Amino acid sequence: MDHPPITTQRGPQVPLLRQILNGVGCLLILPLYYYLTAATRHPLTLDLLLTILAAEYNRFTNERRRRRLYCADQYAADPEKPRVDAHTGPDCMAAVVGYREDPGLFARALNSYRAAEGCRFMLVGIDGDEPADMEMVRVFQSIHPTAPTIHLDEPFGDLAMRTYDKLATADLHSSSAETYQLAAIAHCCELAREILASHELQHAQALCIYQPHHSKKAIMFTGFIFSLVIADTRGIEYLWSSDSDTLVYADSLRRTVETIAGDSAVGGASSGLLVHNAADSAVAQLGRIVYWCELYLTRSVATAAGTSDCQSGPSSAFRVAALPGILYPWYTQMVMGHRMIVNEDRHLTTNLLLRGWTVTYVSDTVTATDTPTTLRKWILQQVRWSRSGHIESLQSPSLYLLTSPLFFWAAIKREAGPLLGLGYILYYLCTGASLAYFSWTDLFVRLLYTILYNLLRNPDRWARTQRPVLWGGLVPALLFYNVPLPMVHFWSAVTVMEDGWGTSMRSKEAGVVPDVNELGVAGQGKKEGERVVVEPSLTAEMWKRWKQLGFFVVWMGVVAGVAARILAGHLGYEVWQTERAVWGAVVVGFAGTFYGLVVRE
Repeated sequence: MDHPPITTQRGPQVPLLRQILNGVGCLLILPLYYYLTAATRHPLTLDLLLTILAAEYNRFTNERRRRRLYCADQYAADPEKPRVDAHTGPDCMAAVVGYREDPGLFARALNSYRAAEGCRFMLVGIDGDEPADMEMVRVFQSIHPTAPTIHLDEPFGDLAMRTYDKLATADLHSSSAETYQLAAIAHCCELAREILASHELQHAQALCIYQPHHSKKAIMFTGFIFSLVIADTRGIEYLWSSDSDTLVYADSLRRTVETIAGDSAVGGASSGLLVHNAADSAVAQLGRIVYWCELYLTRSVATAAGTSDCQSGPSSAFRVAALPGILYPWYTQMVMGHRMIVNEDRHLTTNLLLRGWTVTYVSDTVTATDTPTTLRKWILQQVRWSRSGHIESLQSPSLYLLTSPLFFWAAIKREAGPLLGLGYILYYLCTGASLAYFSWTDLFVRLLYTILYNLLRNPDRWARTQRPVLWGGLVPALLFYNVPLPMVHFWSAVTVMEDGWGTSMRSKEAGVVPDVNELGVAGQGKKEGERVVVEPSLTAEMWKRWKQLGFFVVWMGVVAGVAARILAGHLGYEVWQTERAVWGAVVVGFAGTFYGLVVRE
């Protein structure tokens, strides 16, 4: 039986005049940013107030979308159009992907969807088909015992690329690259439809697919293809995408999808995030406070333009019709001849924006994610996120012509702010003089306003945060996040082409073994039954840590020197005493961090 092709849509087209005006606005943003950072007496407080205005505007816009979705007046002109029930809302399907996840956490993640409002179908994608990978399959089967499980011989991304190459080679009419891309996606969807037809899915509410290990991006692509077919078959308009370590709340999916359903110009959305494993370590607890205090506001900056610049991988939602046109360019992204595999979240967002869609940040709704439990993993995660930010901010300058100049302002702030901070700190370390105006009062007022605003408006402000822990760890958490930020930003720009994740798989059957992309040195392996245990030598392991974290070790020496110079100034040291204290502190800070992160960990 022939099926109609999967439909694809573009967002609203931006007129040429509007693009020209956006370009002029971007040029005007540069002197405005200079004034806000260098010509005011309270730049930190002013910046925060503008960020709060952006956050409030974003929340107002999202609530307006929800009201529009449920407003009876919109159906008056078209009585035949089905009305959305205010008590049920728009439905969606969920796609969850993972690789050798901890079975207990994976089970919690899957079970959390049982109470999720509006979730009509769940697709689980597992990146791996070796014996150790079957642990995740068994967890899925224990939770959904009647649901089918499908093994794929190869990732669908490889199939799509092969199809594209064949079409481009054989076509004598010189069709556009987009035509080939859509044809490759259509071919993958037809194959997925044939595979699904051979399994009993009529009454199933869940499905698990697994394929040979490749990358998170590869299993996401395969999951998207199967999701397109399932959504088309069941008449589902929206897709929720998440990770195997993420827990959803009852309203996470529905309230996020509402912002898409309530505005025909929106192609994607993502909810806010909080941390569910804060009790695992002190680093995780600090990370939870950082999510509460910093990231809620930081992610709201770009929304001053009415759109978000990044959909978080743990909590993304899409308009299904927007996906076919972006999947192939997203999966095959090349930067200066280098294939990118670790910036999947941001590049999905970029492709949506380039096709005219708006992407929303649903800050008043939260999803619980997992955070690193050691300092090493936290720093490497921040570096990886920052690399993707550099790439997406600079690779597609035409993006700023399609969006508001305020979107460009958010990008300038994100890219230039930490670098300016780095230059300021290094200049002060070497000379003892301030490169720009700085006020401790300005810093204190910003901190106070940040706390007050989060207590009043953050959706995690009361029920899901332990307030005694919050107050005790607030200042350490802000230092934990902001002190490494300038050097993390710089180092990620220098190493922007590196693909390592810096994290480990957590499968109990496989043990805690570095991911294949993380192995930067040669190790010795030995077989134990059906698994391989990697045993790098101590010297090789230390060398790997130094390559990963050497920049941070050096930076902590710089930070110690700056702290010593500030303290020496308050104590009234002579010049020679100050210099001895500063460079002595540099050595101590370097040596202490080197021992803690490179030698001891």
